[in-house]
Amino acid sequence: MSESESSELSDYDELNYGESEDSEEQEENNNYESHSLRSLQRLLVAFRAATNINDDENEKTFAFKITDPTVFNNLIVVCLKYVIEVFDHHLKRENQDLSKTMCTNKKWKTLEPLVKSYLNTIIHMFKQITEDDMIYLIVKESEKIIPYYACLPKLANHYLKQLLEIWGTAKDKTRILAFLNIRKLASISPAPFIDFCLKGIYTTFVQYCKDTTPFTIPSINLMRNCAVEMYGIDFKSSYQSAFRYIRQLAIHLRNSSHKKNDESFNAVYNWQYIHCLDYWSNVLATYCDQERISGENSFQELIYPFVQVSTGTGTFIPLAPYLFDILQSSEIRRNPKPTTLKPLDFMIILKAPKNYLHTRVYQEGIYEKLLELLFEYYSCFCSSIAFPELVIPAIIQIKRHIKHSKNLKFNKQLQQLVEKLEQNSKFIEQHRSQIDFSPNDHARVVKPFSLLNQLFIRFYNKIYFNPQSAFSQNMNQDSTPLGSYVKSNRRLKEKKEKMINLEMQVNYADQS
Repeated sequence: MSESESSELSDYDELNYGESEDSEEQEENNNYESHSLRSLQRLLVAFRAATNINDDENEKTFAFKITDPTVFNNLIVVCLKYVIEVFDHHLKRENQDLSKTMCTNKKWKTLEPLVKSYLNTIIHMFKQITEDDMIYLIVKESEKIIPYYACLPKLANHYLKQLLEIWGTAKDKTRILAFLNIRKLASISPAPFIDFCLKGIYTTFVQYCKDTTPFTIPSINLMRNCAVEMYGIDFKSSYQSAFRYIRQLAIHLRNSSHKKNDESFNAVYNWQYIHCLDYWSNVLATYCDQERISGENSFQELIYPFVQVSTGTGTFIPLAPYLFDILQSSEIRRNPKPTTLKPLDFMIILKAPKNYLHTRVYQEGIYEKLLELLFEYYSCFCSSIAFPELVIPAIIQIKRHIKHSKNLKFNKQLQQLVEKLEQNSKFIEQHRSQIDFSPNDHARVVKPFSLLNQLFIRFYNKIYFNPQSAFSQNMNQDSTPLGSYVKSNRRLKEKKEKMINLEMQVNYADQS
């Protein structure tokens, strides 16, 4: 390190972060132990110089020049880990909850320039560092300084922007840390900062869910699950955010219905729109019950418009008819053409390629996915007191299809579905015969719960057809015949998907 012109803070003597004499080391240690502000100022000057080392556009000169990589790394680690201790010592901040009173501390005005310099340097460092491990360290250590960002809204916005970028692009462990920092920042910052956080979380999710592939789906699911947690911090702000963006989805849908052109059609026929519906279904499914328990129902008001945007049906969402319509489609009823094409992955396609239409592999894929969704749909209600009545139309329609269909393979699978539905109906009827209340006793038949909130179809199950009633409080869904069967099928499906993804990754690596 060599000394150059003074920086804007002050002109200090050269700091020696490399090899030094014992007396100098002792002096530095004494300064650290006494939380010397002068030593802190010198350290921050060196810290700023280190983070601007690769900034070609910066014409400023600093009091220090960092050339040794070891010195650079040690300086970064020291500043990330120990500078905050000096601030905390002088402001007597022993508890994280004191962020609101910290700004009124008598020493705040003295320390504010140093705090701003440090926080600005952290933000600048996010833009300069590209190594995954270093980014992880910065995000992890910056969690301790979030209360200081909460005192400075302008810097908090810049910090939030960097965290959102990391949350959308980094590795999973770094994403999770970045999200935890965002949630903490939103929790302790004064209003209306929570609004900026909710907006940033949603827009970042929309930005990065555009490309849906077997490789991106896990990251998209992780981001969605993280985002859902944000809406439990402040229900008032969360309601306003949800209302705004659900309304935005409705406007896109209305424009697509009224304007018959490709642009308006593509505005809703894309993965972003699908993932947004899934996003809000998870938010509403997670917090509607909590609102009910607390006596407030603001989120409940969003259910109806969201349902209208999702399917356009009435209050209860009978998803089974949408599935049974597939049995009457031309792809199922006509004789398929033989082909050597590979099976389609329905999880990552919105529209089947033309060369797949009317082929056997496509028809078998539809059959397989249809059967999976029917099992999943009815498993949502497998512990419901009304399950026997719910499945009567389904059993009748499936048996009618089997009677007229010539596809023996799929008929056998459909017959298995019928058997499981009937078996589960008998199971529920046996337990129902032991209850001591009537259907008119609504308080005991229907009781709010928060059990299923992951899948889109389960959202409607939670809101409109609660299986976790007084009747089934002690009944685990997996203990029912249908529930246990679907659970075992899910495990097999997960194993199969892992094998397919692993094979795809190997093929991708070989090609590159």
